[in-house]
Order: sequence, then structure tokens, then C-alpha cells
Amino acid sequence: MHTAVRLGLLAICLLGVVGLAIHYGATYDEHWPHPTGDQLEGNVEAYTGEQVLLFGEVHAVKDDALTVHVTNDADEVVLELTVYGPTESVEPGGVVQVYGVLETDRTMTPDEFVVVNESPTATRYKHLASLIGGLLAAGYFLRQWRIDVARISFEPRHATSDTQEVPDDG
Repeated sequence: MHTAVRLGLLAICLLGVVGLAIHYGATYDEHWPHPTGDQLEGNVEAYTGEQVLLFGEVHAVKDDALTVHVTNDADEVVLELTVYGPTESVEPGGVVQVYGVLETDRTMTPDEFVVVNESPTATRYKHLASLIGGLLAAGYFLRQWRIDVARISFEPRHATSDTQEVPDDG
């Protein structure tokens, strides 16, 4: 395949991915069945008495209750929610998901409670583990394959006697 054709196909694929990402970001809030932080801002009463799924950062831990800050896209706290009876431990600064009925006094006894990050250091650990895993995978791949910049392709580093040469059609 000619280099110009490869670059053209690559450009079309990248434009398609970027277009899908923009469309997803633009329509996310209208298709999400639960209120986001921006929708809750100044309008919490509209969602009281309803089943909601909220994401937030744990601000304080007291006996059998957590204080969770739900934020908008600008990271401003729009709802300080008291969650009673969580079954898992979480530290202040951790991130949780709570699903249940939002009460008028801005409390909730969740039907479901999920700890996303149990502490602020958990996020750094996840990112570091992902980075190391990605580097190991890339290293293993590049050990087996080499990049041919001129043809914009990958070629095996070690050809065995069992492989057949496939002629280049370009």
C-alpha cells in the first residue's frame, strides 16, 4: 500500500475518532438518566424524593455517616450530601458513587455504595500502574517488531525460516 494511501486512511480514522469523541461529549448530559453536578446546581429540590446516582469526593467521615461533596464541571461544590450506613471504608479525599433516594434534608441511605478511590493516593497508584503496564506492553511489542518510518508500517524483527515473504503491492 502506498504511503499516501496509508496516511489518508490514518487521517480519516483519526478524524472519525475525534468526531465521535466530540459528539459523545456534546450529548452526554442529555442521555445520562441521573442528574449531574451541573444539573443539581441551584435545582436540588427537583431531584429530592427520586432515585439518583451521584458521584462525589468524601469530605468527612463520622461514625456511620460520610459527608460527600458533589461538584459541577468547574469543581464547585453544588451539594453537600450526608450518606448514612456505608458498608465500605473510605478516607477523606476518596471518591464514591452512591445510588438511592435523595431526601429533602440532603441525606441518603444508599441502595448501592461503591468506592471508586478509597483515598487520594489511590488515583496516583492507578495512574502509575497503568503507565508502567503501558510501557511494559510497548516495550514487549517493540522488542518483537520494528517501526519502518519510510513505509509507515511495522515489521517483525526476527524472521524465522518458516515465514514466507509477502511481496509489497506498492
